[in-house]
Amino acid sequence: MIVCACQNITLDDIVEAVEKLGNDADTIREYTQAGKGCESCLEAACEEVDLPFPYALINAEAIIKQKN
Repeated sequence: MIVCACQNITLDDIVEAVEKLGNDADTIREYTQAGKGCESCLEAACEEVDLPFPYALINAEAIIKQKN
């Protein structure tokens, strides 16, 4: 699932970052570069991606919780 089209960031990239760095949105954005292009993916209503960043962060946390 694409989270940031400008930087080609996927949900898997977000999950990996959260596993390494925790769930601070600013830290994850800096690490992955999500939202560094047009910034549309940072808005929950973004229709340009499969899963906007705010929801990707929530989903990443749930995926990690299910793994453990």
